[in-house]
Amino acid sequence: MAEKKKFKFNYQIDAGACMSCAACELECRDDGIYIDETVHYNINLDNCTRCGRCFRACPAGAISRVNNPA
Repeated sequence: MAEKKKFKFNYQIDAGACMSCAACELECRDDGIYIDETVHYNINLDNCTRCGRCFRACPAGAISRVNNPA
């Protein structure tokens, strides 16, 4: 079984700043954006390729890039 790729950073969505406009979901090509059980947009880090399309598409600035610990 292939080892899971380690990324230097992740993206995360601030539910309080999110306008639920779906711009991030429409831009994502990897099925990485979903609506969670609290009815907020969230990022599936298993599918996310860290391309940044959602980050750039968000008109509210609700998506941030967070560095992972080394």
